[in-house]
Amino acid sequence: MKRILCVLLLLPGISWATTYKCVDHGHVVYSTSPCGDNAQLLRYNDDQAISQGTLTLHMDINHNYRSPGTVNGYSVTFVVDTGASNTAISQRVAEASGIHSCASTGYASTANGLISKCVVTVPELTFGDFHIKNLVVTVLPNMNIDGLLGMDVLHRMKIQQQDGVMYISNQ
Repeated sequence: MKRILCVLLLLPGISWATTYKCVDHGHVVYSTSPCGDNAQLLRYNDDQAISQGTLTLHMDINHNYRSPGTVNGYSVTFVVDTGASNTAISQRVAEASGIHSCASTGYASTANGLISKCVVTVPELTFGDFHIKNLVVTVLPNMNIDGLLGMDVLHRMKIQQQDGVMYISNQ
């Protein structure tokens, strides 16, 4: 977990990327470039409005708070990480949710050396009752969890923690 946290803290600022939605042989694919004649340009508000809601999470045996969610409709479990600057998903989750191309690629320096990274725009991400559109996330190829929910999302939320329970709501 410390390696992932180091990577996310070292990521530079990320600009918005154009996202296209296509159907390829019956599978929905999201890409940063038109992926066929049926490419649909997705447009979202830049403010990434988060829907109203509340979420109650209980600390697990590893002292983590985990939330059920989705990436483009694909079911995932996010670890809530208030120490992570950015939200990240695993390569497996990216592929399963139809994300097959990067807006940018590069390397991030960690305590264990350099690792490759891919930056993508996720058309829809949910956790609990919350829905976020057009969120820029980092894809980490060797991540052994589905995803980390970082402060790029959480800073707009009210978070309270007491006796092993985390309460997340809109501010």
